[in-house]
Amino acid sequence: MDKKSKNRVWELDFLRGFAIIMMVFDHLLYDLASMPAWFSNYTAINNEAMQSVVRFGQDYWASGLRGIGHHVFIAIFLLVSGISFTFSRSNWKRGVKFLAVALAISGTTILIEAISNLNIGIYFGIIHMFASSILIIALLRKIWNNDIFILILGASVIILGLSFEYYHLASLEELSIANFWELIVGTKSYGADSFGIVPYVGIIMLGTVIGNVFYKNRVSLLPQLDGKWHGVFSFTGRHSFLIFLLHQIVIFGLVILLGTILGYRF
Repeated sequence: MDKKSKNRVWELDFLRGFAIIMMVFDHLLYDLASMPAWFSNYTAINNEAMQSVVRFGQDYWASGLRGIGHHVFIAIFLLVSGISFTFSRSNWKRGVKFLAVALAISGTTILIEAISNLNIGIYFGIIHMFASSILIIALLRKIWNNDIFILILGASVIILGLSFEYYHLASLEELSIANFWELIVGTKSYGADSFGIVPYVGIIMLGTVIGNVFYKNRVSLLPQLDGKWHGVFSFTGRHSFLIFLLHQIVIFGLVILLGTILGYRF
């Protein structure tokens, strides 16, 4: 283990890695469940093994377990991200970097959607939300860097989101400049990945408070539990940005490649 790894807070890497691994699993099953919509000859191929895998993905995505677990893993990831916010030298640069990545993802997915029959356009997804939330919190802490203020505001945003059932969004029939704000705030959804800043920015806000209160010295709270047992999760957590950025491209490509090998066609 190198010096840089020793200086990291292992439980934060572990929790971030755990959330990322579950997200990759979640997206893998989404892609598998979407095969009937992607391949025009899916029914004609009648591959029983593949159909069983697809049904498993569809059942998972329709299950209450996924509905609950999805929000739990997102909450873990965002809380840890909020804690990491307090470690960053410049959250302005960090937010702009994520925003640039988000715009690149939008441009790529919208272009692919335009030239194919794949509904994969992302207009304001989780990375857009994450970038916007970082910049919003950086601005708020610039105005008043007070943890009690951020705690109350963050809790209020979460309660607001829950009270308006932001987890069960109606989809916009058509996206326009006039209603794009609904997508950003989170009152409506649109596209393959839709994450409004409410209530998620509130979760990151709470994470920044936890970071300032419990990780002010940037050291582990559980050093006695550190060990090789969490190696895979912590490694994933340390490289979360790269995995977060590339995993869906890799998974999507593998699913399309597998489908093509089995004879499926668009």
